[in-house]
Amino acid sequence: MLDLLGNKKVLINAHQLFHTSERLNIRHNPTSQSSLVPAQADHIVHPQPSIFSLPASQPDTWNSEFWRPGSSPAKPVIGHADQHSEEPKIRSLKPSDLTLLSRWCARTYQSLTPDGKNGQIWRSTIVREAMGNAPLLDSILALAALDIVYSRERDSIQENQHDHQQFQCLAILHWDQARAGLEQQINQAKSELSRKESMSLLAICNMLIIISFAHVRTPLCSSGSALVDLCQTVSHLRGSPEILIRLIDELQPSEELAFLVRQGSGPNMPNTSTLAIHALRKLNNEDSTGNNDPKVRSIYIKAIDRLASCLRYIAWGSRPGLIGLSWLLEVPAVFVDLVLDHQPMALTIMAHYCVVLYHLRSQWWMGTFGIRVIDEIRRLLGNDRLGNIQWAIDGISTDCTTCF
Repeated sequence: MLDLLGNKKVLINAHQLFHTSERLNIRHNPTSQSSLVPAQADHIVHPQPSIFSLPASQPDTWNSEFWRPGSSPAKPVIGHADQHSEEPKIRSLKPSDLTLLSRWCARTYQSLTPDGKNGQIWRSTIVREAMGNAPLLDSILALAALDIVYSRERDSIQENQHDHQQFQCLAILHWDQARAGLEQQINQAKSELSRKESMSLLAICNMLIIISFAHVRTPLCSSGSALVDLCQTVSHLRGSPEILIRLIDELQPSEELAFLVRQGSGPNMPNTSTLAIHALRKLNNEDSTGNNDPKVRSIYIKAIDRLASCLRYIAWGSRPGLIGLSWLLEVPAVFVDLVLDHQPMALTIMAHYCVVLYHLRSQWWMGTFGIRVIDEIRRLLGNDRLGNIQWAIDGISTDCTTCF
């Protein structure tokens, strides 16, 4: 009951902010319309009126430091007045936004808490913080929209096609705004970030990574090739989300954000990853296609070195979390081009990384993606090079023997 009341209070606060911001927008510019979503979106995605049936209450921690209760608030980077503005920027919330917030509080937040711990952080507190942090709010809305799209496709729900496409458009719109807002935050940020600012950026980056994987799971956005989809995902993550590497190095995330690092659940697997990494390094040194270009070999060396730490988490029996996915940000950008060119060494390294993706298969935004990628790589390499990825095949064949 307390969780239910908490969800309703969050939505009540959002609803109040919506009406307040609408009045302010009319006062400042009566003829302007918000650029958040197309106007026609609100005709098909309305929140249920019963959600707002509880008495209104004012939150006492609206601008509090939500990551570390009791600590002094830090100055936000975006969404508030800058040095040239006399009034704070008002983020107008439309009915479609409230629908997506409702979805987030009811279900989507669980994407960040797969073990069910500390759900209140992502379900309620982060929503309050997002009201003053535009990229954070857009990340929430984009992920909630993709959650709705995926659920309807998975359950084969036959609904108005325009309705379905509208949620896809909303997801892409908020995703684009989140990425642009993150870039603006990073450009405006001072050299020394407060812990609150760093944790907010960390949360945004985490959601952007999940959104990138969820995006290619929808048939409309998939290229039809799992390998191309993975490379497209890596390309989407280039740029601002790469600040994630710096944040992971600087921060020691709290237990509340355990998904951002590794999680110690699941059975331990034999630590054969060290042997697999050794075999990859040896293969790179012996690969005739790479010996003619030392620069290409150095690219592979960097990719293998970064991969070693990811596989180490798997050997410890941990879900890789953000540490594992951050490999996609650490590999040289040209490595993706080598994969798309079907260079055997690049494909072999990517096949080993698919073991990390496989260990995230229980997440709705990942599913069997890693299995499909390695199956495509297996066919591209052919039987002559199949032995080079045997460790990766063995690592996922326990549950998926029918795939090979």
